[in-house]
Amino acid sequence: MSKDLSNADLPAAARGFVDGWQGGDAEKVASLFAEDAVAHDQGETHRGLAEIRSWIDRDINLFSTTLTFLRAREVDGMVGASYRLEGDFPGGVVDLEYRFRLDDEGRIVELDFAPAPA
Repeated sequence: MSKDLSNADLPAAARGFVDGWQGGDAEKVASLFAEDAVAHDQGETHRGLAEIRSWIDRDINLFSTTLTFLRAREVDGMVGASYRLEGDFPGGVVDLEYRFRLDDEGRIVELDFAPAPA
């Protein structure tokens, strides 16, 4: 069952990831992940902080984007935050859901990206 959330209801790590990524703050973004976290992005899986940090360092400034919050939800133990991204990436506009699974301390243990649900 899904529960709707407002932007203000998002956990600190979810808000911090989005804010840090938009601000190009690799240190802030990396600090939000648990040691054994997994991040899935563009067909690649990054396991553990070292791989995740390499991914962040490589991709955080790859494109310039602006985000518009669309909706958020909690489903099956994950938090999904949907945004419209507009920028200088191929296609220029996409609605994307950032999916976070957090540990008991509020750190990101899993991150995935998917098309935003309608």
